[in-house]
Amino acid sequence: MKKKFTSVKFKQPCYISLEGIAQKCESLIVLIFLSAAPTALLSHGIAKGKMLTSHPAVKEKMEADGNYKYSEDSVVKDGTLITSRGPGTAFNFALALVEALKGKEVADSLVSPMILKV
Repeated sequence: MKKKFTSVKFKQPCYISLEGIAQKCESLIVLIFLSAAPTALLSHGIAKGKMLTSHPAVKEKMEADGNYKYSEDSVVKDGTLITSRGPGTAFNFALALVEALKGKEVADSLVSPMILKV
């Protein structure tokens, strides 16, 4: 027997606004973008002047207007901005996020149990 799902109705729309993130960028703990997602930064003028990386397919787009310093490192952290190149860098990306939120000691403690080579 299939279960029927009903939708939840909200009194107000629920969504994330990149414009709102741009306005609050300095007060956020961490902004994270993986693969081609950094193009959202470009589209909304967020974090101009920051060092970042992205999937190689969008590298030229990210470098085109000179608003960002581009790196080909697998994971780049510049202040509260953490970017990564793609799915193959997901574990290093996750460790960078853990380090930003919980500290280097906690991030380092995860490497051995996950059998990672970093």
